[in-house]
Amino acid sequence: MAATKMSMHEAAIGARRAFLMGIGGGGDIIQTIPVMNYLKTLGVEEIYLAGISCQWWSDHGTAVADSDFACILRPTVYDVSEIEGAKQISRNVALVDGNSSVRGRKTPEMIVADMFDVKCAVVGIGNGPAQLADEMNKVMAELEIDIFVGMDVGSDSFFSGDEVKTPRTPMGDFISLGMMTRLEIPTFYGLAGYGCDGELEMDDLERNVGKAMKAGAFLGAYGLTQRDVKDMFRICNEFPDPVEKWPAVAATGELGAHRMMLTEPWGTTVRLTPLAAVDLFFDPKTIVEAVSRPVLKTRDARSLAEAEQILLDMGVLPETRLIDYVDYLK
Repeated sequence: MAATKMSMHEAAIGARRAFLMGIGGGGDIIQTIPVMNYLKTLGVEEIYLAGISCQWWSDHGTAVADSDFACILRPTVYDVSEIEGAKQISRNVALVDGNSSVRGRKTPEMIVADMFDVKCAVVGIGNGPAQLADEMNKVMAELEIDIFVGMDVGSDSFFSGDEVKTPRTPMGDFISLGMMTRLEIPTFYGLAGYGCDGELEMDDLERNVGKAMKAGAFLGAYGLTQRDVKDMFRICNEFPDPVEKWPAVAATGELGAHRMMLTEPWGTTVRLTPLAAVDLFFDPKTIVEAVSRPVLKTRDARSLAEAEQILLDMGVLPETRLIDYVDYLK
């Protein structure tokens, strides 16, 4: 019989410092807020929240924002050295606050730092998962972090290559998840908003989550509280994101089909179930070994470009290689 793995709850009880990171870019740091609240009730004394250096911004800015029929297809991946008002603690990790900015804009990490009075960081993904893992192990040791939790929203990290459709925004998730498999402290992958990104069909997601569970990856769960929901809506009002709000929406009982605007002018249908209001925790190594073949193939990449090419060779389109945006009207 396989050894019993420690649950996220058990690991957190013995932790003094935690590092919680939204792994997919955009507003994924929002999904760390309920986990922060949870860990505080367990006695964790110091918590860092983080996101990656990937935002769904266009260099055309206003032109896209002012059009109902122009959609951003490629996210902006920036270098953390570009952040003004940050404290860079390593090549790809910078601490930020409400006074920080990058390219004249505020990222959700900066807004969260100001809104919740918490230490926040941006983690750069431009050098690929292998180098990032080496660097993050050093950073975790320097900050004396006891537990790492990477939060994702939706479904794309469970992509194996056998699905009906391929995910539209997997690159940041794959790099982060590959890095997480090499961390030397207790590390957990958190799935928030079950299936609410609309990137995998629910049948495919449930099959792949089942494979991960059969392999021993499942390590506990946490249901959103009313405080969590209030906190999430508060930040979503300041940083609107098409995906991040859905766990909180599900927790208020607005279940069933919803229309979500992503990269097409007609919208995508997402179906909210009660499970979307529950964070599920897994062992990232087991997820990758049992399900996520693209992560297994890209986690040795030494640059973002190398990881992109590996995905292209697998027939998976990395969103970081797309054109900037498309205006659907003539």
